[in-house]
Order: sequence, then structure tokens, then C-alpha cells
Amino acid sequence: MINYFGCHVSAAGGYQNAILAGKELGVNSIQIHPSAPQRWNFKPFDEGIEAEFNEVRKSSGIEKVFFHGIYLINLASPEDDKRKRAILSLRHDLDLAERMNAEGVIFHVGSFKDEPDEEVGFKRIADSILEIIDKAKGSKPLLLEVSAGAGRIVGAKLEELARVYELTGRHPRVKFALDTQHMWASGYNWREGDVIGEVHKHFDLKNVLCIHLNDSKSALGSKIDRHENLGKGEIGEKAIKALLHDPRVKEIPFVLETPAMKDIISAKEEVQIFRGMIDPARTIFELEKLKNV
Repeated sequence: MINYFGCHVSAAGGYQNAILAGKELGVNSIQIHPSAPQRWNFKPFDEGIEAEFNEVRKSSGIEKVFFHGIYLINLASPEDDKRKRAILSLRHDLDLAERMNAEGVIFHVGSFKDEPDEEVGFKRIADSILEIIDKAKGSKPLLLEVSAGAGRIVGAKLEELARVYELTGRHPRVKFALDTQHMWASGYNWREGDVIGEVHKHFDLKNVLCIHLNDSKSALGSKIDRHENLGKGEIGEKAIKALLHDPRVKEIPFVLETPAMKDIISAKEEVQIFRGMIDPARTIFELEKLKNV
């Protein structure tokens, strides 16, 4: 069974609150947005902003921290201004990740909606990634996330992210993040076949640093990004359990991004369902307690 389990939490009111939320939820891994996800992040994070976060983390039991980049990123864009904004935002995230000892910055690389020549687009993405890494301090990686596949999005197929990886020269600061719902929507069937084996074939499981664990409201291959709570969607409890008990992913942190994460009470119950899928014997009593809160 997996060793690292967690969820996306809010950093509203101070980054240390994300640590406190993770501790309250009883997880050992968290993911946060270091800045507002729908706005460009033009300015470096203030010096010392990480101090309280790092102090609170020491006694929290939180072992893994992931950042998720803003949703405006499109490194394939032919518009220099948009691409420069994306590069700057990711540079600042990487710098803060170094100061907070986060595992890295997860993000979607973009789309070809404004770029008719895909080869040009792939090279532009890779060159942008190399520029970010070159200018960002430290050694923290960028994690390229698999996408759900709508439009001309890049990363709906594993081979697309593998192509970017090759164009960066397999840079050691380029890693990957999976998402069970996005992959399901892109046609990867968690119920049948060997999806993890496909991942390993394209860019080696040692380079996968995080898996977003979500069930799906949308059908297999639908290309629709709609997360569902665990066991309530199209992927289903059986397939999710099988993934969590796959020995090949034992050391990869799993992070919940299900709808239940929006409220602390429903998040607590969802985390216990998650823990129950990992080790059922530990959570029966805890779930009963939650129902009486």
C-alpha cells in the first residue's frame, strides 16, 4: 500500500494554515496554490514569508508539500507577452518551493489553440521550461501534469509529455504528475489494462512525483475534466483500490482533489474513505465518529 497520502488544502490567511489543515485532516502530504490560481504572479514572494510555514511544519507530520501553478499557463503560446508572464509565474513558484522545501511545482503546460504547428509548439514549451529552470534558484523540479484532453490541450496523452521531456534533454528538474480523472477522460482505462505500465514505458515511474487521486463524473474518453468523490464516479472504488495497492506506486504521494475537499467536514470524511481504501481496518471507527460530529 502507499506510504504518502494527502489532499489539496487552502493557504488562505497564511501558508501556515495549509499545514494546520493538513494536520487536522490527518494526512502526511498536502498541495497548495502558492498564489491566486486565476491571476498572474508577477512579483517574487516576499523574503521571510516562508518562516512561519516552515516552523509550523516541523511538528505537523506533513512530509510532502506540493505547489500547484496558476491555471493561466500556456507555454505553447506564440504570444511572447503571455508566455513571459507564464515563465515569470512559474519561476516565482519554484523559488518559493525551494524556500519551503516543497517537492516541486505541478502545472499544465498549455495548449496549441493558437499555434497551428505542433512541432513549433512542443519546442516552445521545452525552451520555456529550460528558461524557467535556468533562472529559478535551487534544485526543485517542475512537474508536468497529464491533462483531460479538451480542445488542443497538450498533455492529454503520455507521449505528448514524453515529447516535451525529450526536447528538454530529459532535464533532471523535469518530472511528472498524474491525475486519475484527467487520464480517464483522456481514454486511459483504470478498470482494464495496465495504465501504470504505460506511464513507466513513456517516462519511467521514478520520474512521477505525485498522483492526483480523483474519481470521475465524466465518461471514459470524454475529454471532460469533472472530478468526483472517491468511489462515486465512473472509475469506481474497485479500480481506485487496485491502484492504491499497486506496489509500483508505493512511494509516490497521492493527493486528493475531489469535490469534498471544499469543506472541512466533508474533507474529513473523504480522507477517511481514502484511508479506508488503503487500510480498511483502521477507519471504521473513525468514520462512525465523523457521522456524529
